[in-house]
Amino acid sequence: MRLHSVSVRVGAETVRLVAEAESDQRSGRFELYFEYPIEYEQFVSASADTFAAAMLVPAMFQNERLQIDPPLSPSLLFNLPRLRDIFHAWHPNLSRCEIQATAGPVAAKPPTNRAATFFSGGVDSFYTLLKHRRGGELTAPLTHIIFMRGIEKPLDFGRDVEASQRRAERIAAAAGVRCITGESNIRTYFEPDWRRQYSGSALAACALSLANGFDSVCIPASYSYRDLVTIGTTPLTDERFSTEYLQIVHDGSELPRSEKTARIIEWDRDLVLAHLRVCVLNYGGDYNCCKCWKCVRTAIPLGYLGVLDAAQTFPDKTTDHWEAVLEADSMQCVEDNLRFGRTHNTKPELTALLETVVRRRHFRQGLRTAFENSPIRSLVPALLSARQRVRRLAGLARKPALPPESNAAVRS
Repeated sequence: MRLHSVSVRVGAETVRLVAEAESDQRSGRFELYFEYPIEYEQFVSASADTFAAAMLVPAMFQNERLQIDPPLSPSLLFNLPRLRDIFHAWHPNLSRCEIQATAGPVAAKPPTNRAATFFSGGVDSFYTLLKHRRGGELTAPLTHIIFMRGIEKPLDFGRDVEASQRRAERIAAAAGVRCITGESNIRTYFEPDWRRQYSGSALAACALSLANGFDSVCIPASYSYRDLVTIGTTPLTDERFSTEYLQIVHDGSELPRSEKTARIIEWDRDLVLAHLRVCVLNYGGDYNCCKCWKCVRTAIPLGYLGVLDAAQTFPDKTTDHWEAVLEADSMQCVEDNLRFGRTHNTKPELTALLETVVRRRHFRQGLRTAFENSPIRSLVPALLSARQRVRRLAGLARKPALPPESNAAVRS
């Protein structure tokens, strides 16, 4: 996979950062882009850093050498091999691909006194927004949120994204910040698993495309430091995409998700209950299905806090499906909600359900672990083969015998 060039195209209403690239998986060259309203022209950085971040995991996924022709930030160039090795260790199907790139000169960049955060409308992004609007620990004031089309879902996959964008703009206005709405086609061309492998580096690429406009950009954390998992966005990986010009901040891992939910309700109850959007089955649209694991995961702490009935974006308040959903959800999140429930102690029947699910899942995991470490496991292939032979013999034994007339005909 090769990045040939980077350019900026300015139109009447938009500014587009464009890369000319090629891949062994495609015939001919193709264009990748990040596009923003024309008012943010001065924010866009005509650097190859953006596309190096966007192309690293796809090159590993496709088992191709990554070649970047334009020069890179020395800091990013130093970290690319380390990022590659981390992702390869976590996901061996991502190859430890060769990286060919050179460092460019570092020019002075005056502070912008601005910071931004990505915003989808979920618990994590609400937490980062409201925390830093109250002060936070960033080196510059939080002045913008970033809402991207083609990132959360591919461009040709999203539905009703415009409504989600309008909601983000209303939230930004209520929080006293500005909303940058952008678009990218990187997920049209690249297919690594979004959640498990690609989310952090894709968001980092978006941040780097706006490096001239901010001192730092936050990627809201999915898990706490206590419950870190090897997914696409982690504090170990996201911040390694930073350059001399832009600090990328993996923000919010100091609290688990349930406690973040409580904190944002405390900080701005009305805004959160009117706009919280977490669903993984909405195709980027402006609603919560109330059935998926992300919706149920969020509804549980809202229920403990006594505000689920007031949550306008959770129209379905039924709970009959919760047990089945909890059986399939991330164990870290189920246990997090159980700890939250024990602390708040407002719904003993819900806590009992969580305890039952956790106990059952631990039991099953214990059985799996015991089996994996048992000498019986080595006998399984032979037992399965023997079972197949027995079934074949049983099938032959069940075949009907020739009728008497046929036997007599044969004897004659």
